[in-house]
Amino acid sequence: MTRLLPTSTAGSLPKPSWLAEPEVLWSPWKLEGEALVAGKQDALRVSLQEQQHAGIDIVSDGEQSRQHFVTTFIEHLNGVDFEKRETVKIRDRYEASVPSVVGPVSRQKPVFVEDAKFLRSQTDQPIKWALPGPMTMVDTLFDGHYKSREKLAWEFAKILNEEAKELEAAGVDIIQFDEPAFNVFFDEVNEWGIATLERAIEGLKCETAIHICYGYGIKANTDWKNTLGSEWRQYEEASRSFSNPTSISSRWNATTPTCRWS
Repeated sequence: MTRLLPTSTAGSLPKPSWLAEPEVLWSPWKLEGEALVAGKQDALRVSLQEQQHAGIDIVSDGEQSRQHFVTTFIEHLNGVDFEKRETVKIRDRYEASVPSVVGPVSRQKPVFVEDAKFLRSQTDQPIKWALPGPMTMVDTLFDGHYKSREKLAWEFAKILNEEAKELEAAGVDIIQFDEPAFNVFFDEVNEWGIATLERAIEGLKCETAIHICYGYGIKANTDWKNTLGSEWRQYEEASRSFSNPTSISSRWNATTPTCRWS
């Protein structure tokens, strides 16, 4: 039977305490070497079983192998120096120490494909995999090389497209792109944000989705939400550029609808 509204999760699920400290951003791994590899796979199994027990239709890895939804992907790329850090304003709301782009960015090998293959081997259900979107990647770095948010976004879009095609080949049914930056930079969304996202999904035959959330529940984010008024009319301009209707994360709870992008 085909479900009218199949269910899925939008982002990361809690990690077991033996793998990393729960509810801590960039929590360091508690295991090393082969034990860490095995621990991540065990955590993925637990996350998958919890989703199945809850009746979730489209399951994910729960992001059990990642410390952060953006930087874990970026740390596998050439051209980004995690030792050379600069302070930038993320999402135009709060300052953070971030790695620097010091040269041309490129991807030497797949980042998440082996993890996706492992998830695929654990279930016959449809599986979804999340990748950061180009604009959000740009907004989580200091660019000392391209010196142009748009140019860097186009480079990331090409890299994401390479990764997405290999994830599709590994058996992923839906690839989700996370773009919380779309909540903030509405002019850039219209000027190049959507175009670079479309470049990232170019040529994919699997289903794709975009997840636009409000970020972690830190004070800078919750304070910002309180400035948005009661109607949230700020999305009207940007939403005209989307080819499909777009769902935005709920203001009052953690439930985040995700639209599919065809």
